[in-house]
Amino acid sequence: MKVVVTGGNGRAGRWVVRDLAEAGHEVVNLDLAARPDLALPGEFCRVDLTNAGQVYDVLAQFRPDGIAHLAANPAPRGHARVDVFDNNVVSAHNLLQAAGDLGTARVVYASSEMATGLLTDGAAPAQIPFDESERRPSPNAYALSKFISEVIVDSLVLAHPETAWVGLRINNVIDPDGYDVFRSEWDDPGLSSSNFWSYIDARDVGTAYRAALEGQSTGHEVCLIAAADTRARRGLRELMAQYYDGYDRFAAGHDDFGSAFDCAKMRALFGWTPTYSWRDVLSTD
Repeated sequence: MKVVVTGGNGRAGRWVVRDLAEAGHEVVNLDLAARPDLALPGEFCRVDLTNAGQVYDVLAQFRPDGIAHLAANPAPRGHARVDVFDNNVVSAHNLLQAAGDLGTARVVYASSEMATGLLTDGAAPAQIPFDESERRPSPNAYALSKFISEVIVDSLVLAHPETAWVGLRINNVIDPDGYDVFRSEWDDPGLSSSNFWSYIDARDVGTAYRAALEGQSTGHEVCLIAAADTRARRGLRELMAQYYDGYDRFAAGHDDFGSAFDCAKMRALFGWTPTYSWRDVLSTD
């Protein structure tokens, strides 16, 4: 399969490129700037995804069987809201529209855990673990931009039913060598309370994209992806009660160190489960 990966130089994108190439797929990395220091496999092409002409040109040139879309401004903070929103929505619309118009068979795109709307206003889910049905409005420009990408695809399905679309609501991405940051949070758990102490290893993002691209689905599916465990040393029930006003709405039998995010849909559709955990890397002593 020939796969175009957008944002292949990014924290998660580089692992998507590597995983696809290792699995034998032909990969084309689209990004704003080359990164020779990464030594990524496959071909590189510089593209500004906010330029519709460039997007149509590059997809017409490479004619991919699949697209893995990750490119975005990933920072909810530190940028003007209009800049974050405009960049992410325009680039997503250009790419997704072009993919449908040019007949790409499978498109897997990056939504976000923030598209749930839970992570920006201190709101807690109806129950833990929660699934893709958990959704509420958010005033955050990044969260809104990611949810809008899902709305865009809901519309494109009508025009391009022959294309299979998969949105991945990706959790907080951690580099394989970045787990040490968790140590600073153990003494101050509030630092990671906003997403209920969840995360995902960048390598698991790579395997999730490959599973969705290689899998069988139709229409538009949206799936949560997260590590199986939390990033905390303390149990989730204790933490939720402390930081969310006595919260105690847990499903019966939920592992106290299991993620608040239910990834069962991703497993059922594409056979994907997360592999990596900080507990295999760090000592809790």
